Amino acid sequence: MISKQDTYYVAKIILIDLLREIIYFPIWWYSAGLVLALKFYFKSLKTGANRLGLKILLKYWFKPMYGQRDWQGKLISLIMRTFHLFWNLVLMIIWFIVMTVVLVIYILLPVGIVYQLFIK
Repeated sequence: MISKQDTYYVAKIILIDLLREIIYFPIWWYSAGLVLALKFYFKSLKTGANRLGLKILLKYWFKPMYGQRDWQGKLISLIMRTFHLFWNLVLMIIWFIVMTVVLVIYILLPVGIVYQLFIK
C-alpha cells in the first residue's frame, strides 16, 4: 500500500521536474532549439536550390541546347534558358522569403507569448 508520505514525495518530484522543464524551456529554445532551426533553415534553402537546379542552369546557361551550333540555336537556347533561370530565381526568392519568415516567427514566438500573457 502506498503511504501518504510516498504520495507527497512523488508529487514533490513531479512538481520539481515540471518547474525545471518550464525554467529550462526558454534556454533550450534559444540555444539547442535555435541551432536545430538554423540547420533546418539552411538545409531547406539548399534543398530548394537543388530541386530547382540553379547550379545546373548557371553551368549550362550559354551552351546551346540539343547540340545545335548555329547562331539561331544558340540564340533560342540563350533566351529559353534565361527565362527558365529567371523563373527559377523568382521561385527561389519566394522560398527564401517564406523560410525566413518561418525562422523569424520561431525566434519571436516565445517573446510574443510572454507579451500576450503578462504584459498585455
